[in-house]
Amino acid sequence: MKFSDLRQANITRQKEWPGNDQADIAFRGLEVAGEFGEVAEALKKYLRGTRGIKGSTAELQDVANEMADAIIALDLLADQMGIDLGAAVTRKFNATSKKYGLETQIDDAKSVD
Repeated sequence: MKFSDLRQANITRQKEWPGNDQADIAFRGLEVAGEFGEVAEALKKYLRGTRGIKGSTAELQDVANEMADAIIALDLLADQMGIDLGAAVTRKFNATSKKYGLETQIDDAKSVD
């Protein structure tokens, strides 16, 4: 899947989503923060299970599901702000590689669009 595929699916689904017209940038930002918090919570529960710590646990698939929710929410925010997430990730990845003298780059022609 490409970021552009996710963007198109998000745009289409949001047209069906009741109350979507009330989801402004502030709402989307809070949604992103909440979803990434859920990633952290699922990871904590996953580690609890793998380390034998008493308490509720989560499976690896639970962590993956929360990560997916976080990426979906991030794309919704990026869309509302007019940000091409694939292009932004490519630029940032390549800038970090350059900054630290690393050779690995994402080819703009093969961008993670």
